[in-house]
Amino acid sequence: MCGIAGFVSLRADPCAEGAAALAAMSSLISHRGPDGRGEWASPDGSVGLVHRRLAIIDLTANGAQPMLGDGDTVITYNGEIYNYIELREELANHWTFRSTSDTEVILAAYARWGEDCVSRLRGMFAFAIWDEHNRKLFAARDRFGIKPFYYTERDARIFFASEAKALLPFLQDIRTDSLALAEYLTFQYTIGARTLFEGIQVLLPGHTLVVSNGSVSTRRYWDVQYDVDFDHSPHFFENRFEELVSDSMNIHLRSDVPIGGYVSGGLDSSLVALLASRHDHRNRLAFHGRFMEHSGYDESRYAREVADLADMSLHVKDITAADFQRHLNDVVYHLDFPVAGPGSFPQYMVSALAAKHVKVVLGGQGGDELLGGYARYLVAYFEQCIKAAMEGT
Repeated sequence: MCGIAGFVSLRADPCAEGAAALAAMSSLISHRGPDGRGEWASPDGSVGLVHRRLAIIDLTANGAQPMLGDGDTVITYNGEIYNYIELREELANHWTFRSTSDTEVILAAYARWGEDCVSRLRGMFAFAIWDEHNRKLFAARDRFGIKPFYYTERDARIFFASEAKALLPFLQDIRTDSLALAEYLTFQYTIGARTLFEGIQVLLPGHTLVVSNGSVSTRRYWDVQYDVDFDHSPHFFENRFEELVSDSMNIHLRSDVPIGGYVSGGLDSSLVALLASRHDHRNRLAFHGRFMEHSGYDESRYAREVADLADMSLHVKDITAADFQRHLNDVVYHLDFPVAGPGSFPQYMVSALAAKHVKVVLGGQGGDELLGGYARYLVAYFEQCIKAAMEGT
């Protein structure tokens, strides 16, 4: 992951504290990008961008950010555009590329299609582009919100960053948003753009943000469409699902650095690890967290079986109660506020282990949500079936 941050004046006036603001935000997100840092400010001082880099594609200095583009544009970007090779070929007649990075592909796509470029991007991303010609900041977040983007307004300026903590210096008072807290206590997450910090908002998944002519606006550019297909058999859907997963796996493995795999022992991460090993023989490192306090929680034997099947070298982190006491504050610091379940702690421990060996790790998070892996999803499905039967649909 990389880290991005920046500010833009709603009045197009210089920000006297601009240099200090960029330095503060850069410091607070420094852990997100150990491979490089960059800052850019407009000549008039009304706009500033920050980037902390974790180099994955185009490891040379050509991939450094903030990156300047043709037509007076500059971008700071976090994520990976998996179809950047195909987009690069499509845009070759419209843009003179100076790097092999996916970052420059976003600049080229914006130059070609404007704000509609987001509909062409396949990947996980959060970025901000300053368009000097149109005096506009254009920011976007990927369809499912994998990459974060937070923002706040103070003194007629918009500040944004990958983490909420980087925006705390610009709040007059640090307070809990009572409505967001009520949502969290009810649903275990906030359901809109509010966060638990009063005054800090999150750009919703599948949305863009534009700062122009002294105003801020957001719009949804994508949403899930549920169109029931009664024309095909279960066998068709099984094959189609396998094709889509295989294609997704293949494109996720585009990287200039080795890729590892989280192997919990469950079905989702096991499937991802096995498919990754089939697609690319270089990716042979697996990582697992083993709980030591009670044998009933030890699933390392399943992880070992998967690693053996995939011909992967399994690295195991033994997790104890003492680790929880020692690192709880670290987990809280990096989360900023409650946004995940108890699994965030072992994820933190295993990630620390993986970071010693690789920069990119694939996992199975989201599989249960997508495929109804929890019992509560089955209950909800039955409720909908009963409702449909009652309504005759």
